Amino acid sequence: MKPGAARTGAGALLLLVLAATAALASEVAHGGEAHHGPDSAAWLTLGFTFVNFTIFVLLIRRYAWPAIKDSLVSRSREVAEAMAAAEKAREEAEAIRRDYAARESALEETRTRMLEEIRESARVDRERVLREAKETAARLLSEAERQAENDLARARRELRAEAARLAAEIAEKDVRARLTDADRARLVREFVEGVARP
Repeated sequence: MKPGAARTGAGALLLLVLAATAALASEVAHGGEAHHGPDSAAWLTLGFTFVNFTIFVLLIRRYAWPAIKDSLVSRSREVAEAMAAAEKAREEAEAIRRDYAARESALEETRTRMLEEIRESARVDRERVLREAKETAARLLSEAERQAENDLARARRELRAEAARLAAEIAEKDVRARLTDADRARLVREFVEGVARP
C-alpha cells in the first residue's frame, strides 16, 4: 500500500469518527437536557474508544511502524540468509556423504583386491615352499643314497682288502707249512731264470 493512500484512508476514518462524535454531542445538546441513559453513554464511550484507538494506530504508524518494518525486513533477510546457509550446509553435507560413500566403496574394493593379492601370494608361496621342500627332500634322499652307496662300496672294498689280506696270510701260512727247503730253492731258481730271460 502506498503511503499517500494510507494517509487518505486514515484521514477519512478520523473524519468519520469526529463526525460520529459531533453528532452524538449535538444530540445531547439539542435535547435540552442531557440524556444519560445506557445507550448514550455506551455510544459516547465507544466513540472516545474509537478516537483513542485511531490516534494510537496513527501514532504507531507514524513513529513505530518504520522501526517495526525495518526489524521485519531485517528478520526476513536473516531468515533467508539462514535458509540459504542451511541449504548450502545440506549440500555440503550431501557432498561429504557422497564422498564418504565413494571412499567406502573404494575402500571395500581395495580391501577385496588386497585379500585376493594376499591369497594369491600365499598360494604362490605355499607352492614355492612345497616345491622347494620336495626338491630339498629329493636332494637329501639322493645325497643319502649316494652316501649309502659310497659307504657300501667302501665297506665292500675294505671287506675285499681284509679278505685278500686274510687269504694271503692263510696262504702264506699254508705255503710255509707245506714248502720244503728243496721247494724254496727251486722257486728261487725259477724266479732268477725268469728274470734273466729277455
